[in-house]
Amino acid sequence: MNLINFLISFLSLITLAHGQDTITGTFPALSHQWVKLTGFEGFNSYHIDSVRVNANGQFALTFADKDNGMGYIAARDNKPFMVVLAARENLKLEGETLGEPQTLKIMSGKHNLLFGRYAIEHPAREQVQSAWDYLDRIYQTDPLFSVHSTTKYAIETEKKRIKEEDRMFLENLDPESYLAWYLPVRMLVSSVSTIAQYRVEDIPAAIATFRKLDYADPRLYKSGLLREAIEAHFWLIENSGKSSDWVSVEMNISIDSMMKKLVADEQKLNLVTDYLFGLLERHGLFESSEHLALKVLNEESCTIDQNLAKQLESYRVMKKGNIAPDIILAGDIVKN
Repeated sequence: MNLINFLISFLSLITLAHGQDTITGTFPALSHQWVKLTGFEGFNSYHIDSVRVNANGQFALTFADKDNGMGYIAARDNKPFMVVLAARENLKLEGETLGEPQTLKIMSGKHNLLFGRYAIEHPAREQVQSAWDYLDRIYQTDPLFSVHSTTKYAIETEKKRIKEEDRMFLENLDPESYLAWYLPVRMLVSSVSTIAQYRVEDIPAAIATFRKLDYADPRLYKSGLLREAIEAHFWLIENSGKSSDWVSVEMNISIDSMMKKLVADEQKLNLVTDYLFGLLERHGLFESSEHLALKVLNEESCTIDQNLAKQLESYRVMKKGNIAPDIILAGDIVKN
């Protein structure tokens, strides 16, 4: 064992003794550059550790239990390489650069090996599934092809096989692991565009899955997916191709489902409400903005931040059926 490897191993032992874990890497092309490890907290990211790569391209980054979740490593080009931050993962990486995942190898770290495998396999399955969906529509609707029942059956069989293969991968994960929670959520968030365009029959099921998601779950706040999950949830409803009345009703149902868990955590309730309120207003979804405002303001079991309460209060004051406030004219109204 050379001196560099000994020092990295020694550092790993020290950090383990102090409740920290280490990510080691060998990237000759990054020698003398700084690499940084970043984690997620709610809507934001935060710095965990950074180190200068030695002359041989080796580095070691550390993180603590409080950082467990998802994170990313980046060098000078700021191209992130996503990693699972898990206790006793013993993650080891080798490659050319972090920004070129095709050159990168995960040498050890069971959660990251599984994550890396799924990150390659799932998009490939999705791409092929979309192609089969396209062919399926042709063979179902075009008289030139719809008579070929054998081919239609083969297409349907292959579509089911691909879905089953993806499902089995997720089902075989350790149910107690962070990855078993993270991958289905990431898959849901990334699939909304495809569902809205090519698999409209899956829209109700996808919306129902979003509603089952616990927006107060600590795992969501360490995933880097909080913003994407909220935006994808409401984007899918808005772009479902239904009437504006239907969209408004469905968004209000989703808001109610989110609030059920959030009301037990004031900090997260304020955080999510502030972001969601702004999102709805930016999209001109004022009926749902009003529903959210009244829902939160009428909740007696928690306290709303003063600045947020002022924004929400305007909807309660201007609610249909309320008496309009007096208009007070002060000073010179008409001038020469």
